[in-house]
Order: sequence, then structure tokens, then C-alpha cells
Amino acid sequence: MKKALGLVETRGMIGAIEAVDVACKTADVEILNKHLVKGGIVTVEFVGDVGAVKVAVEAAEEATKRLGVYVSSHVIPRPDESIYLMIEKKEKEVKKEKEVVEVIEEIGKVLEEKIRDKKIKK
Repeated sequence: MKKALGLVETRGMIGAIEAVDVACKTADVEILNKHLVKGGIVTVEFVGDVGAVKVAVEAAEEATKRLGVYVSSHVIPRPDESIYLMIEKKEKEVKKEKEVVEVIEEIGKVLEEKIRDKKIKK
């Protein structure tokens, strides 16, 4: 993978979401991952062409500074493959997250049915 890697670190999830939103709207980048660090620090990772990643990270940096949650940012133009091995989610983690989402969706469906049944009985 010879794409550039951009990193933006914020205090809190709201800043991270703002960074992702602005970055994706500003340039043609993909979100690679997010990391929740101790103390409420969230790091989001973008990949794409070098120019696009630089523009996306700069835009995300400005947006998070306006919110007062900016911590740091960095762009690595052509990271070594070992970097991606270090930061990408492991397949087991992805499977586990998908299972959790499926369970939550099932619970939501059951709750919706119960609410509908109560409304019909009244």
C-alpha cells in the first residue's frame, strides 16, 4: 500500500467526528481507523494520495482548533508496510465489532416490536 497516512488527534469523540467529517468533505481520503487513547484522546487515521491527505489533515486541524479540541496532527507521505500492520484492526477485532452491532440491532428490533404491540393493545 503506497498511500499517504494522515493522523489527527483530538480531545474527545466530538472533535474526532468533526475531523473525519471535514477531512472527507474536503478531499478524497478514506478513514483507515480510529484509536481511543487514555485521557479522552482520540486519533483518527486517513489514507489517500499525498496531496489529498495533506489537504484533509489541514482542514481537520483547523476545524478541531475552532472547537478547542485539537491535540496534534501528522502526515506520512509513503509509510512503510510495517506501519499499516501496526495500526490496522486485526480481523478478530473486526469480527467481534460486527457481532456486537448485530446483537444491538436484534435488541432494537425486539424493543420496537414490544413498543408496537403496546400501542396496538391500547
